[in-house]
Amino acid sequence: MIGSELNFLLLILAFLLLSIGSWHDIKTREVADWIWLSMIGGGIAIHVFQFLLLILAKESVFEYFTTWTINIVFAFSLAFFLTFSGLGGEADRIAFIAIGFISPVSPPLIIFQDPVYEILIAITPRILGTFFNAYLITLPIPFLIFGYNIVNQHLYPDLYVFSNESKWKRFSIRFIGYPRQTQNLDMELEEKPWHFDFLEEFEDETGWSILFRARLDTPEADLTRKQELISLIQNTEKRSIWIQPSLPFIFILMLGFFTDILVGNLILLFMVILL
Repeated sequence: MIGSELNFLLLILAFLLLSIGSWHDIKTREVADWIWLSMIGGGIAIHVFQFLLLILAKESVFEYFTTWTINIVFAFSLAFFLTFSGLGGEADRIAFIAIGFISPVSPPLIIFQDPVYEILIAITPRILGTFFNAYLITLPIPFLIFGYNIVNQHLYPDLYVFSNESKWKRFSIRFIGYPRQTQNLDMELEEKPWHFDFLEEFEDETGWSILFRARLDTPEADLTRKQELISLIQNTEKRSIWIQPSLPFIFILMLGFFTDILVGNLILLFMVILL
């Protein structure tokens, strides 16, 4: 009973802190460090309390401790993967670590009645369910962006003009971003510097061209790069530029986490159902 109450406390704390972090991320694309520190500290405190209760009840803590620590190790591994792949921002990487600490050591609330799935859920770190669920939720987004481009292409044909670009780039960019008129873009960068990035770069020899590249810059270097591009836009009198919207990934990560709490790892669930 106490274990269930502590798991509920972990979920309440995670929900409150992730909700605050999601709101900050939606508004500014930045999340205060105290949110992650609170998740890590709260997770450690509640799990240690659970260890003590298990010891007092003369029960083995090995399985509980092993499950929790393996989850944390995988959380750090995912954070390193996101760092070197350029798939996530700094807040996204820290969020995975914080969720690793605060995740409850318990099966999903609604378990799919299949022996294979139950075994897979038992041996798979919970943070992997959060990871796969979150990125599964984002799968429709490129198609929504592509649909937006298809719908608006006839309204702004000059914004969809490419020069000296391969067919692959001309096709792929429509899933990643959309063109924007450069008027007032400098003011938008001042107000919302992390809400978008540029999908074009300027070279003296070739002019403006499409750019696909992972960003590993520090926030300061990233902002400087964007400001320099704004200056080039103004100097070259460029009327439109392709941008990539920055998703509020902490909100998506929260959905992935609570989906895992509710039904588990969606990838494993689909595999078992389909196979």
